[in-house]
Amino acid sequence: MKKKFIFAAFAVAMFMSLAIFASAACEHNWRIDYEKCIAATCTTKGKDVYVCSRCSETKSETVAATGHDYVKESGEYATCESASTVVEKCSVCGDERVDTAKATGHDYKETKRVDATCSKEGTITYTCTKCKGIKTEPIKTKAHDFSKFISTSATCTAAGKSTYQCTMCSELTLKTSSKLGHDYEKSGGPTCTTSGKYVNTCTRCGDSYTSATTSKALGHDVPDEDSSSWYVSKKATCEEMGRKRAKCSRCKEYVYEDIPKKDHDYSETSYLVKAPTATASGKAKLICADCGASTSKTIVKNTKDLTAYKVPNVTASLASGIKVSRGTEVEFECELDGVTIYYALGGKNPTSKSARKIYKNPLVITDTTTVKVYAVHDDLLVDEGEVATFKFTVNSAEPWVYLTAYASEGGYMDLEDDDTFRPDEYATRYEVINALDMLFESWADDADTTFIDVDKSHKHVVKKFVGAKLLNGYDDGTFRGNNNIKRSELCKVLALAVGIEVDPEATVQFKDVAETHWAYPYIAALTDAGYLAGDTDGNFRPEDNITRAELAVVINRIADVENGDGVEISDVKKSHWAYGYICGAVQRKK
Repeated sequence: MKKKFIFAAFAVAMFMSLAIFASAACEHNWRIDYEKCIAATCTTKGKDVYVCSRCSETKSETVAATGHDYVKESGEYATCESASTVVEKCSVCGDERVDTAKATGHDYKETKRVDATCSKEGTITYTCTKCKGIKTEPIKTKAHDFSKFISTSATCTAAGKSTYQCTMCSELTLKTSSKLGHDYEKSGGPTCTTSGKYVNTCTRCGDSYTSATTSKALGHDVPDEDSSSWYVSKKATCEEMGRKRAKCSRCKEYVYEDIPKKDHDYSETSYLVKAPTATASGKAKLICADCGASTSKTIVKNTKDLTAYKVPNVTASLASGIKVSRGTEVEFECELDGVTIYYALGGKNPTSKSARKIYKNPLVITDTTTVKVYAVHDDLLVDEGEVATFKFTVNSAEPWVYLTAYASEGGYMDLEDDDTFRPDEYATRYEVINALDMLFESWADDADTTFIDVDKSHKHVVKKFVGAKLLNGYDDGTFRGNNNIKRSELCKVLALAVGIEVDPEATVQFKDVAETHWAYPYIAALTDAGYLAGDTDGNFRPEDNITRAELAVVINRIADVENGDGVEISDVKKSHWAYGYICGAVQRKK
């Protein structure tokens, strides 16, 4: 009994697995069965049969009849002038047919035209676009056009005959003409400023007569008062009359007229300069829109609503449009007390909360910029001030760094722990900028550039002087702060820092500095200023690295640091040529 149950279960399992396998859809791989295919003919359909290589299922597709492929057997096709009878035969099945057609007719287009004249016919030539056949049509001759005047025998007082020529040929004809009558032209007579009589003279025969009456002076013929032809040599103001001139169209003389002076125009804006209180009246300033003159009016005390007035425009301590030095301070103020002054740099709108800043201290101009300012009153019901614009230009060649007030006190280089200075060792790029960092402040923002080899202790000072455009990194993203710096490279750094004018035409007297050397003008500028010198052999040694002692000498001279004394330096004797300079570099004077 147990064996039968096991066999039945096995049979059920096999049946289910076969059912599952059978129900799985076949992903057919169709291949054409050429033996079962029926080819299509010119007039009958065919059939393509496909069989699946996996499950042997078949399918078929109908193939459309190919249609006859007729080619000409005999005869000619229709032309412009002749009909056609053509026998055509199918190249596949041999079926024949006869094609007849009427002549197509010419399609003439005009291709050439010769216009007719009064003595010769013209022609129009037509060409068939299909067979290139040609036909012509005549154009009849034209009648003479005797409209060209040649001469006349008529005079001012007698009739005559006039000769006319055809405009198309040289044929002439005569026509009877009436007397011409006199063609008088006036001359003389009055001028713009004097009276006179007119003389009438015929332009053809010279007959003349003088008018019986004397005409008054004409007066100058000048443009209308509002015409742009008037040249204003002096504009009228609210205080003085103006002057203008225009040329008379007759006598070509200049006519001068006064321009009446204007009334002050105080209609536009009233500025509140003193707010009224419960016990005291206020004051407003009215400015003439034409001349800028101002007048004042009293505001009744205890007036609360001041919306008819504006906060006065903000003024600056320096005029707009002037050139200033980098670091120049500009102060802004408003006549009305109790206002907040807002400003924005770079020409941005100070009424925008995202762009504006509150003015508290004098604004330091570090680069060419446009400053826009306006004032508002936080407590009074008064309209906010108008935006005033000030542009300040800074010479781009000016340095971005400046010596601090205490730079001349020295103490910008350090001794080692063992009190050595290492005077003859070459200075590194780090040592140069560390020394400059003690003496110079920068107007520029720190550079955004991050160098892969700058340690944390030098990160700020590197960004400071790279931002100030005194030093750069290298193309591989390094700063190489521990590298030495050449004498020529230091000349450029210090010339830019001090702002010495570099003259490309300057000359130097060093035997080893060619005019083509890239640092030639910087070496000239620094040596002319007395900051660096050559050696006793007349050489500058531009490609030599600068020593720490030489660095102390040149920086002392630039910062006006006095030579020091009395500093115990274990590797620099008092007899050393740079001892005094080194003492000034390491000893802080207070």
